[in-house]
Amino acid sequence: MTDSLVQLESEILSRPWFYHFQLPSGRVTECYLPAGVEQIHTTRERMLLETLTAHLGSDWQALRCLDLACHEGYFSFSVARQGCAEVVGIDARPEHIESANLLRRAFNLSNVRFQVGDIQRLDAADLGQFDVTLLFGILYHLENPIGVLRLCHALTKRVCLIETQIAPHLAGPTDWGSHLFTQQILGCFAIVDETDNLARDDKEANITPISLFPSLPALLWLLTKVGFKRAQVIEPPPDAYEQFRSGKRVIVAAYNTL
Repeated sequence: MTDSLVQLESEILSRPWFYHFQLPSGRVTECYLPAGVEQIHTTRERMLLETLTAHLGSDWQALRCLDLACHEGYFSFSVARQGCAEVVGIDARPEHIESANLLRRAFNLSNVRFQVGDIQRLDAADLGQFDVTLLFGILYHLENPIGVLRLCHALTKRVCLIETQIAPHLAGPTDWGSHLFTQQILGCFAIVDETDNLARDDKEANITPISLFPSLPALLWLLTKVGFKRAQVIEPPPDAYEQFRSGKRVIVAAYNTL
């Protein structure tokens, strides 16, 4: 290792991170999540890579990938190491982008770049289209989740992978202006107040207090209504993180190709 890389790794290892990153020397960053919870990341990464390989094959070299709300860049780096032509990570928090760029220098990955941006205010025309779009761990931290799903559709050529907490489901008839008229509830949204999270500067929280997130039937229905050709829930492996095994979190693949 060069002196500059030794110094860079020392800076990275001087504090805890949201993820366990294995550095070029083999050393691993400390994760500040409670013990056991970090398994969520390994389950996500395994399901991500297995799903994309099954759908896209082993030829990653021609692919462009967009990682929306990329945090410290964990999943951006995962797909970049597969040999993607280009990976772009976007996050609303500048400190996350600074962290991701620090790691990018250590990993010496030239096919990945990061930029600051609020995914609820992005213009798809400014970014173009990507073969793969990732929306991991953010849909349940948004005021406007439907707008972001529309954005994902506009940005995605082939497949969008969405990882999210899901709300309890509600279905059935509801009065519609009179007891004489009804409409069917196809799904529902839950509301979470993230005021306290913001007050304690929780870096994994929404950037505003209001968070809405859908039930699974609502999410699947919405994905087709915003334009995706089809959507499917990815089956978690038997040893997946407990939230995936219980169905309280899911990864959904939304396809723009049949």
